Amino acid sequence: AAAALRAHGSVSRVAIAACRRLGHLCKEAQNKQPAADAGALEAVVAALQAHPQVAGVQQFGCCALGNVCLGSDAAGLARRQRAADAGGIEAIVAALQAHSQDAGVQQFGCGAMGYVCSGGDAAALARIQRAADAGGIELAVAAMQAHPQDAGVQQSGCRALFNMCFGSDAAARARRQRAVTAGATEAVAGAMQAHPGDAAVQRHGQRLRDLLA
Repeated sequence: AAAALRAHGSVSRVAIAACRRLGHLCKEAQNKQPAADAGALEAVVAALQAHPQVAGVQQFGCCALGNVCLGSDAAGLARRQRAADAGGIEAIVAALQAHSQDAGVQQFGCGAMGYVCSGGDAAALARIQRAADAGGIELAVAAMQAHPQDAGVQQSGCRALFNMCFGSDAAARARRQRAVTAGATEAVAGAMQAHPGDAAVQRHGQRLRDLLA
């Protein structure tokens, strides 16, 4: 799938199919690193950049990006940095901006943002600040506000906001203030109220609430 995306990513239907396949394959832990080694992250970002107005490419591209980046080991951290180095953060931001009313793009865009901004080392903190500087916090809040009944968007939005607002330094406090100013406190309260039976929304929502309190 990575090879197909590299070779024919300029054709939108090929890009959609390849990103969808990559996203599916990389749900499995053993496929994440081989995909990254084959250049999947760079190829996905290139596809996102090449088809900014094609919602299918943006949705499945963000899904693939997130799934390749997921993983808490050193290799997972390196994949997240590789995605950022390829322009992944800006590509996710562009997807969220261009397709604000598309719940699929918002869910997987916020999901990818959450995974890329995960980690506590210096490189992760730089990625988090880069995402915030690009408008990621406001876009995640906007996603939650635009799709209140979509549990997937609410869960991904809460997780992305938690990861972008995490930290104990002055920059993290400023990011939390940005989130509150954007309406995150009301958005997370609305999410938990609208989805009382969804364990993931409740868990991610409560973590975010506690962080912003």
